[in-house]
Amino acid sequence: MKWTIENIKRKVDGDVVSTVVYRVVAKSGSLIADHKGKVDLPHKNPTTKTFIPFEKLTEEQVITWVKSKVDVSGIEASVQAALDAKVAKVSEATLKSGLPWKKQFSAIRP
Repeated sequence: MKWTIENIKRKVDGDVVSTVVYRVVAKSGSLIADHKGKVDLPHKNPTTKTFIPFEKLTEEQVITWVKSKVDVSGIEASVQAALDAKVAKVSEATLKSGLPWKKQFSAIRP
């Protein structure tokens, strides 16, 4: 399961992060399932010792903030279930279509 940050919204005054858009992706071969969400963060005073300036933020730090605000196990279970369903559909395929000289094939589902 891979967590990434898609975007960060911040207040102009003080560059204080207000909203984070994140994405969780699971892959199996060429199949992908994902979840995209957003988290609103509480206002943080830029004069406090624990404040991290916007330009010094890392994706890992912001992912930690996001994970502290969401149901990580629920999101990951949902993404995994969606991926498992895609894998099951592909494994149910009984026919394939395509042209060998174009190297493009697709499964035909019953």
